[in-house]
Amino acid sequence: MQKHILTFFSSLVLFLSASAQLFPEKNYPTDYFRYPLNIPLKLNANFGEMRPNHFHMGLDLFTLRRENLEVYVPADGWIAKVKVDPNGFGNAIYINHPNGYTTLYCHMNTFPTKVRQAMIEGQYAKQSWKGDIEFAKNQFPVKRGEFLAYSGNTGASAGPHVHYEIRRTADDACLNALLFHRVQDVTPPDISKLAVYDRNKSTYEQFARTMGLTKVAGGYTVSGGVLTVTSNAVSFAIVATDRITGVPNSNGIFEAVVYLDDEPISGFRIDAIDYIQTRYLNAHIDYRIKAGGGSYFQHLSPLPGDQLPIYYKKGDGLIHLDDTATHDIKIVVNDANENASTLRFKLKRTAAVTAAANVQRDSRYMLPNQLNIFEQDEVQMVSTTKSFYDAFRLVYNYKTSATAYSNIHVIHTPMIPVHDSMMIRIKPNKLIPESSRNRMLMIKQAKGKKEVARATFVKGWYEAKFREFGEFWLEADEVPPTLAISGVVDGGTVTSNTLITCTAADNKLKIRSFRAELDGEWLMFSGLGPVYRYRVDEYCPEGEHELKIRIEDEAGNTVERVMRFTRK
Repeated sequence: MQKHILTFFSSLVLFLSASAQLFPEKNYPTDYFRYPLNIPLKLNANFGEMRPNHFHMGLDLFTLRRENLEVYVPADGWIAKVKVDPNGFGNAIYINHPNGYTTLYCHMNTFPTKVRQAMIEGQYAKQSWKGDIEFAKNQFPVKRGEFLAYSGNTGASAGPHVHYEIRRTADDACLNALLFHRVQDVTPPDISKLAVYDRNKSTYEQFARTMGLTKVAGGYTVSGGVLTVTSNAVSFAIVATDRITGVPNSNGIFEAVVYLDDEPISGFRIDAIDYIQTRYLNAHIDYRIKAGGGSYFQHLSPLPGDQLPIYYKKGDGLIHLDDTATHDIKIVVNDANENASTLRFKLKRTAAVTAAANVQRDSRYMLPNQLNIFEQDEVQMVSTTKSFYDAFRLVYNYKTSATAYSNIHVIHTPMIPVHDSMMIRIKPNKLIPESSRNRMLMIKQAKGKKEVARATFVKGWYEAKFREFGEFWLEADEVPPTLAISGVVDGGTVTSNTLITCTAADNKLKIRSFRAELDGEWLMFSGLGPVYRYRVDEYCPEGEHELKIRIEDEAGNTVERVMRFTRK
């Protein structure tokens, strides 16, 4: 066993030394944090796994498939913040540590008792159930090994687990926690597919050539061992997964680098990502393949509009083939413990090559890293400099509508990703009654789903922002939402722990705001709709009270209910 451990750390030192030549060296402490559970480390998901529109930003810790497992403080520090996020983290606890790192625990069932009371006071001060409540540095100190709280399944969780993160406190960047908590793992990643791209064209203007791989002695290769291309500038993407020894589920990979004739050309290492960067996952992958139901192909050479800080690249990061000679390609995939798998094949180009597209001179192209404007008589699209990852020729069409106040404008395809929101402007083509002019909605339909946004009238145009292409049109909404209240009736009584439930409904299926007041003061209901709940507590003391509930839909239609009751 001792020899095995020495061999493992010797290979780790060699790996870090070699990798530092390509990626910035990071010296993370590997003995500072204890594992926050009192069971062996087992992962349901790791850092950097790919999810819809985002990377997985932490470790999902296995909790024996049950809730209420004890979670312990991994190192001295203080509870800096708690968060309530029903569509994400659920109940979350942040601990700041004096070494400059923050640890985070999500989907918890409980908060420490004193923390919970301070959290409620903070929620009332902010008049918001959802969101962050921050605490003073030494308000809630904690010690290594101290019981923190019970695990759970709150928020956007598919089953009991703890989502655990380590962040850099100074800038809140998420770090790969497997670089802090070393696990015994000798299983190399699996590489299953390869895609090749002609980078004389936009990646969105071609269908990638994809192929399965053959496992051979020493790694993987393509069928026949030789790949012939017709371009003098190419890049690759791979489908690869990793497994920790003894754990059956597949995880994301840590690092991949492509070499041309043993010279590193480009690659990535997923060791630090900020939440404001995580949507760039849609640039890191072949979005069209995934959106069409395919696999996650990870680009080894970043797209022009990809601003993730995870890449190494020599020059532009592309494979340039200036001759028709046969070249050696090697793609090395590593996990965080430096278990490696290698894909090797020969690459050769034909004598005739494809011409480079001159996207700068073609006004039909939408370009990355610049503001883009598309306009027709009745519709406009204005991007930001961060809206698009690669160039593409925007395609537009329209359909007439008997019920909408505009044509249905078909703006490109949702198979092309959008990063920053685009401003969509539409001119109505029918006379809008005065009563409807301030109740206009812009509807977007894509992939069989509708999204509704309130449309603002500006100089003859209605405008709203969206982060996806699709079909867009204008509708008026003058129908107020409905509200059903249970647990209390006008003139009735309630007691401690009585559950009051408000259920809202809207014809456009979108409630913009919900507000409850008790005797003119904000009262905290939990939930984001359509169901909101309040269990009678100390904020509703004994005596007579007036409860006012007001809800507003996306178009600005409101409904208000007032009832009086007695708390006994």
